[in-house]
Amino acid sequence: MSVGSELVGRTVLVVEDSPETQDLIATYLEHQGLRVLRAANGAELTARIAQDRPDLVLLDINLPDCDGLALAERLRLGETVPLIFVTGRDSPTDRIAGLSHGGDYVTKPVDLLELLIRIRNLLRRSGASAASPASAEGASAPDAPLTFRGWRLDLVRRALFRPDGSYLALTTGEFNILAALAAMRPNPVSREYLLDVISNRDPRSISEHTVDTLITRLRRKMRLDDGAPSPIVTVRGVGYALESDES
Repeated sequence: MSVGSELVGRTVLVVEDSPETQDLIATYLEHQGLRVLRAANGAELTARIAQDRPDLVLLDINLPDCDGLALAERLRLGETVPLIFVTGRDSPTDRIAGLSHGGDYVTKPVDLLELLIRIRNLLRRSGASAASPASAEGASAPDAPLTFRGWRLDLVRRALFRPDGSYLALTTGEFNILAALAAMRPNPVSREYLLDVISNRDPRSISEHTVDTLITRLRRKMRLDDGAPSPIVTVRGVGYALESDES
């Protein structure tokens, strides 16, 4: 499935106070050819809107210095620029409030492909102009797989391929954790964040050891016949990471 080359070079402002969530979303969108700006609070958002005029804003409702819904209303986001609320709030009241402000609405943990499609659809409806070829020069091709140590992770097809090109089957939980690690590579990701990534599973099946169990299974599956170890490493006191290609 191709999301469309019309996204290449468009500017998206990601407003999120969690560095890990911000990096996960921003890195994925950059891999799809989008130009990504970042803000961690309402003050930075206000400055970015005035200075950079993004094509679309992804806004977390829970910001450290203000309420995202109130800020969107004050700045008329959704009217002046396409808006998607990205938040952990999932009550009908919150959804209605977000939609009433003219914004689309996705909940955490974020399905990255769903988010990308929502971005495409909003930009199409808004008629935002495409970037010039010069501004898009050097951008990644849309839907480009994430690669690391010869492995290829296709987020659109939700498929993992070994360095020799063969397919490796993963469960939903295994894939979601690997996708988070790949998007953040080579930076480490905390166990707490990875637990959030899989929190859409039945809560009764999740414990503090769930992430460790999934990592162990991933390492076992990703061990190659030539004896090469899995690229997933433990970062003591932090969590887990994927080794960079330069390691």
